[in-house]
Amino acid sequence: MDYTETLQNMSLDEIRAVLEVMQKASDSYIYIMDLDTDTYMTTRKMLTRFPFEDVVTENATPALKQIIYSSDYVKVKEDIQKCASGEQEIHGMEYRWLDREGRIVWIDCRGTVITGVGGHRLLVGRVTELGKEAKADNVTGLRREVRFKYDAEEILRDRPETIKYMMRIGIDNFKEINEKEGVEAGDNVLRELADCIVASVDSRVDVYRLMADEFMLVDAYPESDKDAEDVYEEIKNRVAITVRRKEYSCFYTISAGIVQDEFKDRSADEILRLTEFALNEAKRNGRNQMALFDMEIYDGYLKRLDIRKLMRQDINNNFRGFQVFYQPIVSTLDYNIIGAEALLRWNCEKYGNVSPAIFIPILEESGLIIPVGRYVLWQAAETCKKWREILPDFHVHVNLSYVQMHKSDLLEDVDKCIKEVDIPPESLVLELTESGYIETDSRIKELFKYLKDKNIDLALDDFGTGYSNMRYLKEIEAKTVKIDRSFVVQALKNEHDYSIIKHIIDMVHSLGSSVCMEGIEEADELEKMMKTKPDMIQGYYFGKPSSSEQFEEQFLCATDSP
Repeated sequence: MDYTETLQNMSLDEIRAVLEVMQKASDSYIYIMDLDTDTYMTTRKMLTRFPFEDVVTENATPALKQIIYSSDYVKVKEDIQKCASGEQEIHGMEYRWLDREGRIVWIDCRGTVITGVGGHRLLVGRVTELGKEAKADNVTGLRREVRFKYDAEEILRDRPETIKYMMRIGIDNFKEINEKEGVEAGDNVLRELADCIVASVDSRVDVYRLMADEFMLVDAYPESDKDAEDVYEEIKNRVAITVRRKEYSCFYTISAGIVQDEFKDRSADEILRLTEFALNEAKRNGRNQMALFDMEIYDGYLKRLDIRKLMRQDINNNFRGFQVFYQPIVSTLDYNIIGAEALLRWNCEKYGNVSPAIFIPILEESGLIIPVGRYVLWQAAETCKKWREILPDFHVHVNLSYVQMHKSDLLEDVDKCIKEVDIPPESLVLELTESGYIETDSRIKELFKYLKDKNIDLALDDFGTGYSNMRYLKEIEAKTVKIDRSFVVQALKNEHDYSIIKHIIDMVHSLGSSVCMEGIEEADELEKMMKTKPDMIQGYYFGKPSSSEQFEEQFLCATDSP
């Protein structure tokens, strides 16, 4: 007698005993379904997880109908009927069950038909929870990232031209919800959003839950009638209605990143990166909105990443490629040089001379401005000490980023630099950028007081660019206010702005501070702006930024004034 006949001739108790033994060797749930008598046999382990009444369920079809998720029941029933009729010998499907709490559980059900004596048919197999393998999510009832990658790879390989869009949706304030309301509230939000998404899309659109608070939508059916933008707006509206219906007890918004035409020769991992970038763009632009993936913007982003990597390598290689240039600052009394502003430059083999407007923000975003800022401070101080042997009252201006002030021990750096280089504190002027942050940071205000006590001068840079506020002069007691070139250009063209600059300079003088006017490039500009009575001038008319060697040769060894 073969295995099939043995199984057919076993008593019910013997079959149950065999199932329990097999169960001990498997993480899945073992079952046997008698397709002729409609009897379902399983193990005690399955009873603890799913709402079966006993390990043996007679008249199993109605019982399974209560356990199989309603939307999946018809297709599962049809597949099992094919096994019962002999049309097929294998049952293999992924679908949803309900656990004892009524929660959705994604399962992978596999079974093989064994035909015994008299044509009796048994379906023998196992049920595996996909959530335990990170293939499905029991919170939202959606499939997970693992399954997205599997499905996406198939579509991208076989029919990328059919993909209308892939959309990545994220909750804007999910971390805040979990921290303030608790994980259970966060799970409720995930379920609500999943319901809003599913209700907003065609049934053929695949929806997945990715990590944390993110979801992925894949529309690979050309005949579907909704565009990505319309789908996002409908989801957003449903979310707003849900939040309003719950009287804003748990408020949240959603952003989305959409990829529409970058699918050819792409992998699922690449699509994940592109949609993540687009989603982050939407959040960077203010949240509660969508962003379409733009290859040009993405290429710029990759270039910035590459520049950051190359700068990090140069920093670790003794600041290779970095150089400090100096632009002269002259007194308006006699147009003689009294100082210079230290300006950072960077050159690399791959990109050549990179504009400070490009690499400075990258240094700040990455935190690399901290070691580079120390490098500039030491270079400028050592150069200043050397030049003070020629011009005893020479002073050097060094720019400070908010990142340096907020995230490094700037006091220690400045103290150490002054002592090691052995320069008088008054020869160093620290220029403050991003002054719009000053009023919100008490720690920075304490820094200003400390620098003043050390007799280190402060300059308020970029005045007139939008952050400026006369109150900052009082807050930081800046010794110098630098009028930005953009403001100067406006004043040269517009009498109203010209009058404003005159009044600003008068007010600065009334507070005991000096004014340095930046960006003077032509003789007629100098003539007109001198009538506003600035104290210092900095601009191309007197000299462009240059290396220390060029600066010495042009300005410190020359006998004629400009």
